[in-house]
Amino acid sequence: MKAIIYSVGTEILLGSILDTNSKFIAERLQDLGINLYKMVTVGDNPERLYQALKEANGKYDYVFVSGGLGPTEDDLTKETAVRVLGLEDEMVLDDDSYEELKKYFNDEKKAMTVNKKQAIFPKSATILKNNQGTAPGCIIGDKTKYILMPGPPNEMCHMFDEEVVPRIHTDLMIKSVNCKIALLCEWEISKRIDLSGSDPTISPYAKTTGVELRVTASSTNKDHLEASLKKGVDLVKNTFGPLLLTTEDKSREEVLIDELRAKGEFVSAAESITGGLVASSIVDIPGASDVLKESYITYANEIKHKLLNVSYETIEKYDVVSPEVAGEMLDGLHKATGSDLCLATTGYAHLGVAYAGVLYKGKKYIRKVKAKGDRNKVRRVVKNKLIDMSILIVRGEYEDYIGI
Repeated sequence: MKAIIYSVGTEILLGSILDTNSKFIAERLQDLGINLYKMVTVGDNPERLYQALKEANGKYDYVFVSGGLGPTEDDLTKETAVRVLGLEDEMVLDDDSYEELKKYFNDEKKAMTVNKKQAIFPKSATILKNNQGTAPGCIIGDKTKYILMPGPPNEMCHMFDEEVVPRIHTDLMIKSVNCKIALLCEWEISKRIDLSGSDPTISPYAKTTGVELRVTASSTNKDHLEASLKKGVDLVKNTFGPLLLTTEDKSREEVLIDELRAKGEFVSAAESITGGLVASSIVDIPGASDVLKESYITYANEIKHKLLNVSYETIEKYDVVSPEVAGEMLDGLHKATGSDLCLATTGYAHLGVAYAGVLYKGKKYIRKVKAKGDRNKVRRVVKNKLIDMSILIVRGEYEDYIGI
């Protein structure tokens, strides 16, 4: 099964709003086993939309369109799709849709006059109810099915899950496993593993929380699907060893919390460049109180000295962004909290350089972190590296990867 997605709206085309609808549909199509070939954005121009929808006719099994189903004059998606399929003479008022509109507007005549066109469809259309707004969607067409949905994301997402999914039939099964890889960036991962295979596919994704490898298998046979998926996951395990943090559907912070909880251990943090991001990412996880003792934001030098006993001499001699200062931050944090796992960060966000430090069972590990991007991206990278380090250190698996 082949599909194309169209998002309709000049605001999307100009970059004024994000096209979250296409992302949502694309993810759902993968779960449904439908091959997505293209995602296209078209402005509120009926002729351009006509050419785009006409081009898709006969090429795809499904054409998913979001946007342009409103009551205004420039909302012409339905009318344009009808013109492509030559269904203009079939247009009738759908009584059920009209009754829903009347209820929504409490029979207010002016509103009903403007919105009445939303209840008019080809006789052959399958109507898709909109339980979140006024614009019903529809499925029209024979060989190529045009699935028309409203633009507001809340309306579109509900309609897709409640109305569209039950009407899509495919025998192809698709299943994915996300493998979270520690410390390595996307290109480093790509150098270590063959990404050219198709059964299964293995693809790296650089997310804000770190890099993942997605192993995806597809088959009409369940046994073949599971065997293909296992082959891909085993390849990742054999290639990356302990750097594969988890294949479960959990965040890195969840992995760290689970490791500490199993050992009955506690964590504390002293953060400069990350400004509380490390502690916040841990607190975001339910059950964080089982392992998180306390946390400090020691941004200014005098606070590093006051709370962590970092010496001014060390700062002056080595600079505040140095492994020596990170080490003294760890020592001071451990003395203040007595936590089993102590974490520290210091860095220059504008230069993209930092030091991430971990103290565990009396041993200190300090890693230089370099990152490109804006201030917040650099801070996220430092946080991610520190969490990755922490998991490997608590597991006793970091020593072999200090140099990578």
